[in-house]
Amino acid sequence: MVQVFVYPPLGALTSVHGPRIAFRVYFAYASTELVQRDAVEVWTDIYGDEWQGVPLEPGRSAAASPEHAFLDLEQLHSTVCVQQFSLDIAIASLPSSLCRFEFTVRWRSGSAGEWQWVSGFEHNARVAIFRPLPQSRAPVSFWQQQLKPLLQPADPLDSGEPGFIADSWQASSSGASCLLKPLGSGTEPLCRLAAIERYLAYVRKDQFWIIPQSGASLLNTGDFDVVLLLLELSSGVYAALMPFSLGSAVSHAAVLRIQPLNTICAVSVSRVRAESVRVAMGFSLDPHNAVQEAMLRIQQSLPVASNSSNTLSEQTPMHPCSLTRNRGYCTWNGFYQNVTHDSLVSMVSDIRRANSACGQLPFSWVLIDDGWQAVDKYDGFGRLRDICANTEKFPGQLRQTVESLSKLGVGRVGVWHTLWGYWGGIDPTGPLAGQYTLVKCHRAWSPVVKGESDVWLISSKSVHRFYDDFYSWLSEQGVTFVKVDYQAAFESLDSYADKPSDESRASIADMYTAHYDAMEQAALRHFGAGSIIYCMAQSTYLISRTLRRQQLVADNAATEHAVFRNSDDYFPDVAASHSWHIYCNLANTVWSRCLDKVFVIDWDMFQPGRAESRIHAAARMVSGGPVYMTGRAADFAVASTYNMGECSSVIPHFPPLIDRDCLFADMTKVPAILASTIAVPANASVVIAVFNLAGTPVVTPLPLCSIYAAAVQRHDQAYRHAPSPSTPRSTQLGAANYLAIYQKSTNRLLVEPVIPALFAIALSPLTCDTLTMVQMQPLRTSDQSAVLHAACLGDVTRYVGTTVIERNVHSVLPASPGTNSPTYAHAHGGQRQWNVRVRVAAGICRLSFVLCAYDTTPDIYT
Repeated sequence: MVQVFVYPPLGALTSVHGPRIAFRVYFAYASTELVQRDAVEVWTDIYGDEWQGVPLEPGRSAAASPEHAFLDLEQLHSTVCVQQFSLDIAIASLPSSLCRFEFTVRWRSGSAGEWQWVSGFEHNARVAIFRPLPQSRAPVSFWQQQLKPLLQPADPLDSGEPGFIADSWQASSSGASCLLKPLGSGTEPLCRLAAIERYLAYVRKDQFWIIPQSGASLLNTGDFDVVLLLLELSSGVYAALMPFSLGSAVSHAAVLRIQPLNTICAVSVSRVRAESVRVAMGFSLDPHNAVQEAMLRIQQSLPVASNSSNTLSEQTPMHPCSLTRNRGYCTWNGFYQNVTHDSLVSMVSDIRRANSACGQLPFSWVLIDDGWQAVDKYDGFGRLRDICANTEKFPGQLRQTVESLSKLGVGRVGVWHTLWGYWGGIDPTGPLAGQYTLVKCHRAWSPVVKGESDVWLISSKSVHRFYDDFYSWLSEQGVTFVKVDYQAAFESLDSYADKPSDESRASIADMYTAHYDAMEQAALRHFGAGSIIYCMAQSTYLISRTLRRQQLVADNAATEHAVFRNSDDYFPDVAASHSWHIYCNLANTVWSRCLDKVFVIDWDMFQPGRAESRIHAAARMVSGGPVYMTGRAADFAVASTYNMGECSSVIPHFPPLIDRDCLFADMTKVPAILASTIAVPANASVVIAVFNLAGTPVVTPLPLCSIYAAAVQRHDQAYRHAPSPSTPRSTQLGAANYLAIYQKSTNRLLVEPVIPALFAIALSPLTCDTLTMVQMQPLRTSDQSAVLHAACLGDVTRYVGTTVIERNVHSVLPASPGTNSPTYAHAHGGQRQWNVRVRVAAGICRLSFVLCAYDTTPDIYT
């Protein structure tokens, strides 16, 4: 049996930014007896309108080729060997007019054998070619030239101006930005987008969640409103468009609506004046920077936020058990709404025994999800009657539960509620109705609560007192954080106290803001900083609100960040949801990372004990956010489904950013590997997390050099001393730095003076791996007579082990008593003893070093 893998992937559009186009074909065999293939060809129109076969050269075996150093055949079930065929075409050798071509692959055995086709012509690979662009800081005029072919009149026959005019240009070191404002007034501005290769649209799935949709040049987002539109232009430049409103109420939500022939319309869903709608545009040679340019421009354009919340956070100490630095447990999939004091305490006790039996460290915090409150019924129409717990389920209230969990080693307990109190608001006949002023509103039908209803909500004048009373009581019970759900539900309201529509919209907007202000200030006062998990909150209102808050947050503020749910829920029983959940979270970091002064990104909990649990565990560890699980005790009995190494703490880091080549396709449907980079500038390392979210095994080359270079360039100041892996290095004694590359799944290590441009990677369906690239430091003896290249990989039991390092190898001095820097002493090469020093986070006791003396084999020492 043989499997065939092709790169660039068949049936997809791939963009190549040079300097060459790499073709790879891999034949994976279940036997060591290779089938003789005398010819393997790329069948293509790359050299003109007439299709022709271009032969590929057979490569060396996997054992002999550095390109195969990280090819793990165990990922390909029943595969014992892989044969590679290669073709590299320099873009400079192709006609300058060539922008696109197609190809498929064929092969035959013997000169007279019949050609075998890897796929039908309807699944051809399509390739777009981009010529080099200036890499240094470009003037505003360069970016203005990119706009001209992009914005066209809505009518293709119209030679006039598009419906927008660009002004207020700004240039930065990473790109440029401008504001699009409508021409004229009183109408919704229209224009047509042209010169597009690919797009990635972030659309509103409903009021609560934003999801990615991607495609080629013709925009197709159905009936969804577009919050952010990222474009790959034909010139190779990236442009991001994000609408916003200049209305006095920040809750005004502006969106893009896509019409036929790539016509876009910017509208406010709150129906404010058309002239108050703006579109921020960001331009860059890097797609992530283009989005950052656009969102930063919105942040600069919004009214300056009040600093009252900042003052409160400075006065309130952070909890010692951080949500983002310790593992947690959520009750939802273990109990749903049937949680009780007795069942929860029993479950946590059983889970801790299961953790101990299989060698896993226990979690440090517990979140009691929906089901604990005093409501009239537990469903989408249920209403909150009182702020205390359901006395039948929690007879000792929450204090008894917190104390019982504390005896089991749980350091922190939080509870769930909605921004309204409960899904259906407040019970107008319950105790709360006599304490606070309620307002009757009407909630329209939504996909979450499938039905319309009247809801009674706390009025704007009473909501501050309500939240202060609510959180004060929770604090007295020992609760120290909250998960606030259903936050964007205000956008489902269509009437307020039977007022006319315009007055209703204004009152609802005021109440939206008042609820957020009251909730956030009460949480800071009673729980401390970083004590809120924001859920069902992916609204344009919260994005604008957060951008305003970031105006007052210093770049290196030490305050604990709040937690922001980055995608729709984790659904363990929906098989098709697992790959989408991970892809959606990775794709959403393109915009959510721009809120990183206020939020840490949360990929939601996951459940161990299932076939897909391993990739979810790995994904949470590389996410840079909190790691917490759900389920019942039996789920925790099999550590292999969620093994996270020996670490009990979680070290937050930058969220992973999807590589440019994977950004404009739904990677759950493409037979390719989704690569993302995690920057760890504190120790000059880059971690590349790779996922196979398709339903079949994948073998593909990974452009490790370009991925590393893009990550370094994105953080150029932090990496200013990092070498470029594509530059050949001298092997002379004391020469420039090497890069050590470590693969977690196989524990393989590569240290080369010249790093190959491509590495073949194999992954089975729904699996993940990481490659850690660490800059090695040349350390000389005091007499300059010898040199050692050294690096610390950190804790290799973690998926992002280098995050434990606060400063990488920086000294070969002897260990000094009383210092906080662990020192590794080893007589490498049998010549002399080297004392290699690093600085790591507190509590880290397991470290791995890469040491390479001149003319010796690199080794890992733990």
